Amino acid sequence: MNYFKAAEQVLSSVPTLKRALENLERRKTQLIESGAPRELGAVDYSKPFTDSHYVSDTLSKLLELSECTKNIAETQRELNYIDSIIAQLSEEHKKIIVLWYVEKRSKESIMEALYIESLTTVYNVRNKAVAEFALLYYGASALPSI
Repeated sequence: MNYFKAAEQVLSSVPTLKRALENLERRKTQLIESGAPRELGAVDYSKPFTDSHYVSDTLSKLLELSECTKNIAETQRELNYIDSIIAQLSEEHKKIIVLWYVEKRSKESIMEALYIESLTTVYNVRNKAVAEFALLYYGASALPSI
């Protein structure tokens, strides 16, 4: 496994994971609202039972809500873990990782922000930052890849 490439993939996924978390939260709200009690209609006392499709719909909504809540927690856990690894990087590496992968800034913008005069230097700093991230994220298994 190429841990350097895998680390880049993890870092590149951060913005999408953040959007996914927002979408999951919206979905959770919709599920809760769709299952909220409705206005009471006319009660038909000739039917002393609940129609089975209402029970089935309710169970389906509860299962969807449970799955959505699980996905929110898992996504949030992964984002927190990635953030905790980024926080351990040196300041320069932390800045370039955030600018490059999280904010998706242009290379010229990164050069300005980090006061670097050469595009080659930007790539070198980025490579060192990703290598450090890979070691912290994957451990010793990443050593051959960096």
